[in-house]
Amino acid sequence: MKTAIAWLLLCASLLSNAVQASTDSPETGMFLLRSDDGSWQPALLLNTDMQVQISGPVAEVQIRQSFSNPGGAFAEGRYVLPTSESAAIHAMTLEIGERRINGQIQEREQARKTYQQARDNGQRSGLVEQQRPNLFSTSVANIGAGETISVILSYTELLQPDAGRYSLRLPLTMTPRYNARPQPVDGQQRKPNASSTSPEGPIVASLWRDGPSHQADIQITLDSGFALHEVSSPSHAISSHFDGRRYRVQLLENPVVMDRDFVLNWQLPSEAGNQVAVFTEQVGEDHYALMMLSPAAEPVSRQRQPREVFLILDTSGSMQGERIRQARSSLIHALGRLQPEDRFNVLEFNSEYSMLYREPVPASEDNLSEARSWVAGLPAGGGTEMLPVLRAALTQPNEAGYLRQLIFITDGSVSNEREVLQMIQQRLRQARIFTVGIGASPNSFLLRKAAEVGRGQFTSIDDRSGIEQSMERLFEKLESPVLTHLQLELPEGIDAEIWPQKLPDLYPDQPLLIAVKLNQLPEKVALHGRQPALWEQHLQIPEPQQGNGIARIWARRKIEAAMDRLNEGAGEDEVRDLVLPVALEHQLMSRFTSFVAVEEQPVRAADEPLDSQRVPNLNPVDHRLYPQTSLGLNGLWALALALLLAGLLVLNWKPRHA
Repeated sequence: MKTAIAWLLLCASLLSNAVQASTDSPETGMFLLRSDDGSWQPALLLNTDMQVQISGPVAEVQIRQSFSNPGGAFAEGRYVLPTSESAAIHAMTLEIGERRINGQIQEREQARKTYQQARDNGQRSGLVEQQRPNLFSTSVANIGAGETISVILSYTELLQPDAGRYSLRLPLTMTPRYNARPQPVDGQQRKPNASSTSPEGPIVASLWRDGPSHQADIQITLDSGFALHEVSSPSHAISSHFDGRRYRVQLLENPVVMDRDFVLNWQLPSEAGNQVAVFTEQVGEDHYALMMLSPAAEPVSRQRQPREVFLILDTSGSMQGERIRQARSSLIHALGRLQPEDRFNVLEFNSEYSMLYREPVPASEDNLSEARSWVAGLPAGGGTEMLPVLRAALTQPNEAGYLRQLIFITDGSVSNEREVLQMIQQRLRQARIFTVGIGASPNSFLLRKAAEVGRGQFTSIDDRSGIEQSMERLFEKLESPVLTHLQLELPEGIDAEIWPQKLPDLYPDQPLLIAVKLNQLPEKVALHGRQPALWEQHLQIPEPQQGNGIARIWARRKIEAAMDRLNEGAGEDEVRDLVLPVALEHQLMSRFTSFVAVEEQPVRAADEPLDSQRVPNLNPVDHRLYPQTSLGLNGLWALALALLLAGLLVLNWKPRHA
């Protein structure tokens, strides 16, 4: 009997905890978070204002993050801010009431020491550090009770047009990233490095639809100079007003909950296309230029080469729900574009991977029908182990006469980006990788960089209605010849430092964007390449347009090229020596530089406590959140029910007597 009573008491305790966990927030009307000392404290509130100015292919973005302290003690907030992977963050300001403190760029370790000392001295202070190219951590210390402190970040972003179509993505949250198992190298088990750990911090379910935290107000000015063919958003309902020169874009429900990225698309009219556009900026004695060079619209040759296509589908747990439905639809659409002379195979991966066929098979109607049925029945669950499936696809023997292409459909939610990119770099050979991003908040850095290293293209699927159009654009590239081995020839007397130094391959209707530091602007340039025969085009340079942020774009591209050396096996110290001088000269955030701002006057006495919290991101609207603990609320209910049944069995059990 005592045993049965003990079982029942344990069940009651678990049920009580479960009920309390599910009702604390609604009962109190306040969101609570566990602080670093283990106690529950009123959570810091975070809201964001975003001001965007777009001119040509350049976007200037200002983000104001406001941290409000509803508690009764001084607080420190730490938050992981998702941004565009190509953002050149060049300014940071700490705003306290009407006072503004401009942040200073410092080497990463020195900035951290400056912040920690100011925090411990009771001074209001802020620190912004890069965790990944598209993830930055923001720390704000000594926020007084009832006080709001804002961190203002400014960045410049270069937008890549595609057939006259532009897209701007403003990340507002992120999908939790999977920590992959260490993979053996040359038979030896490798230890995980720091870049393989999850960088995103806590992620929680949506708190309130119209609540006091995690709301974003977005205002966009699009300076097009003429009427556009289309201005739309697949992520949010918007309105746009054209005044004869520029569009003012607003969200119909501003502010919006930060549970999905904001995406804006616009299409230039067909008659607006130019072969060359140049934007210039002078900084001191240095001249910088951004050149947008568009080769001939029609390729020299339309001959179609038979293809060997590997279709790889992410079926991990992060893809559950709407994401796996979009991914399956995308892959099935891709199967429909294969021709009888092509060969193909389908692979799916989560914690493990499997292939539909042992080797690529002809794209016959029977094989395609079998593949569609197989894909339609694939569920989502488990981990996200990318390296084994990539290794399997890239090491398959290549059939002579076929162009090998990998179509990789995923949300990219892994923390081992560097290992994935190194795998592609080392094993790509003659293959090309085309990535397809799925979900409301994909890891665009990994997907875009994997396509770049894989000499392919990145395509984003932002909603189910856009699947067909996005996949059609992708297959137009897959099926068309490309310009390869591109080189830019400048006239004699022009001294120039060009980034990227290795020019990318170009697909039809895709312009070449290069950033240049030079002594003078040339009157003409020449492009040389292969298609597959030798190809050449001479382009006249028009009157340049004055632009802002061109020098920052040049420096950002130079830093990115240096960071890419890590994927090629360069050491950390070697890369640091390349990045640091450029980042400090151009006042740019990088892996080795951070922004820090400190108010001179202390506001917190040494004996007053400081409540330190990690401010969470919201779980994306299309992602099923896994429990942050080993059980989670549903697990507690299930365990409590199981123990209750077990207790009842024990209570009613009567031993049999001989």
